[in-house]
Amino acid sequence: MIERIRSGLTITLRQARAPIRRLRLRRYRLPIAALLIFGLSGLITVAVASVLYLGVWTSRTNAVDLARDRAALITAVVTSRINQALDPAREQVGYLAETIIRQHIDPLKDPRFLDIVGGALGTTRQITAIAFATPDYHLLRVFRGPDGPIEHGITLETSPAIRAAIDSSRLAPGPFWGDVIWSDEAKQPLINLRAPVRNPDGSFVGTLYAVLSVADLSAVLADIRTEFGATAFILLDHDLVLAHPSLVKGFPGQSRETPLPRYDQIGDPVLARIWDQGTWLDRERSERLLGGHARMTEIDGRNYLFLYDRTIEYGPRPWLIGTYLQETTLSAALDRTMDALAAGTTILVLAAVCAWLVGRRLTRQIQSLASAAHSIRDFEFAHVARLPPSRLRELDDAGRAFNAMIDGLRWFETYVPRALVRRLIRLGAHGNVESVEREVTVMFTDIAGYTTLSEKMAAAEVANFLNAHFTLIDRCIDDAGGTVDKHLGDGVMAFWGAPEIQADHAERAVRAARAIVDAIAEDNKRLRAKGGIPVRIRIGIHSGLATVGNVGGPSRMSYTIIGDTVNSAERLCDLGKQAAPGDYDVVVLVSGDTAAALADTAGLKPFSEQVLRGRHRPTKIFRLAT
Repeated sequence: MIERIRSGLTITLRQARAPIRRLRLRRYRLPIAALLIFGLSGLITVAVASVLYLGVWTSRTNAVDLARDRAALITAVVTSRINQALDPAREQVGYLAETIIRQHIDPLKDPRFLDIVGGALGTTRQITAIAFATPDYHLLRVFRGPDGPIEHGITLETSPAIRAAIDSSRLAPGPFWGDVIWSDEAKQPLINLRAPVRNPDGSFVGTLYAVLSVADLSAVLADIRTEFGATAFILLDHDLVLAHPSLVKGFPGQSRETPLPRYDQIGDPVLARIWDQGTWLDRERSERLLGGHARMTEIDGRNYLFLYDRTIEYGPRPWLIGTYLQETTLSAALDRTMDALAAGTTILVLAAVCAWLVGRRLTRQIQSLASAAHSIRDFEFAHVARLPPSRLRELDDAGRAFNAMIDGLRWFETYVPRALVRRLIRLGAHGNVESVEREVTVMFTDIAGYTTLSEKMAAAEVANFLNAHFTLIDRCIDDAGGTVDKHLGDGVMAFWGAPEIQADHAERAVRAARAIVDAIAEDNKRLRAKGGIPVRIRIGIHSGLATVGNVGGPSRMSYTIIGDTVNSAERLCDLGKQAAPGDYDVVVLVSGDTAAALADTAGLKPFSEQVLRGRHRPTKIFRLAT
């Protein structure tokens, strides 16, 4: 068979070459090498020239880099001073928690607690108040007073929010920063630090709280504006102002409902524009020149540089620490840079258009070739479109050879089981597939009364009938992931579990049998409506070990299965004759080995138990309800 196919392909290729030779004399084809040399080399020249041109103008951006470095320095100073203000509070609270355990102090009863808290408030001036909460929500507060600590007293806390805050510290490994809270006593928002207190055995004793004034952070930023001449700020959740030089004394309207103002509510017209999209020129300055955490914008004819960075060390919500400064020296440099970008962009656009035109010419037929190759990979030869001729010599030759190959493959697919070849390709199998022993499920089908039925038909009618019947059976087997091994006269042999390992091969085979039952019933319904003779078939299914692999000689090789399992499945198909004649469209007999491999045996009814021909032990046989 293979030799005949090769011979047919050779003849087809020879026939295809004759019109190709005639066409070569009539058509002028441009060599692809010439196109690459003159087209792509020109594009490279344009690209290199544009890069050089932009490189010259890049040197003009030094002013931008200097301004960015200055803003980055200010941001780093802000971050450092905030750390210097808040980190000692964390260390102090951690020390207090250790002291309570080490000295066996009961904060609610022992007067020593007030002494050590007074020392903490005296040495860490940024802490406004310290509190201790017991697991049963009793709370002792100690505030900083003008002459020392002031004990507020012990109260039973009933606020769900504060109780939730106490509970959140039970599983914390150490001190941690909570969210910004509002204090009715201080009439301002506070930063709070929480630390769980645990005995050496790990039992929870209570929670230490330290609160710090947000206004103190604004005072730090006010000092930085005096030193550097730039305004720093801290935003919470991107929109709320946590600290700003103008908030040293708070802001009008500050309350529990509005503890922090929005960035556009503090009377700073520059900060109010920080998230404005700005003009196209502003966006280009920000993205191209300053990177993702800096941006330039123009406000009232003046250029401002924003630089911001993100830290999350002091609470669950992110802090955005940033600064802005007016930079009058940036305007001219940035304008020159944008002129250079515009010129370079124009050159690149022109180069891109030229490259697209050339690339389109090169890739049009290559894409058609790739699309056709995908169809060939999927063995869909009938849907492969013929490749059109090309003026590029190499592509034209490749297209004509490809078309000739498709003509040969369309004959080839008639004799090769496509589903099997696809599976072997997926497994990476090629050449000689070694035979292995595999657990499989085998199915045999045949048509009851085929001889009598075929005697009433002409030869062409018999062929058409079998083709339609095999198409129906093969589709059901293929949908269940099975492999059609061969067509045997009026029957089909198929198997599951090879070449791919299928743990549910028995389930798949029974599913295919049910699909065949439904398909035959539907087809017979159509035949009866037309006055035709319905088709009745028998199916045998058996599971067991079989030898799987290539069997045959060098000139004819088949991937198949052999062994007692195959013979037993065929015997089961023959036993279908014992079913009551005329009362079924399809009889399906399943061996006990297959039934044992099914997760659901509903629909299987005992049929018989007998010794199959060629075997020595009896086999349990079940009939699938149809």
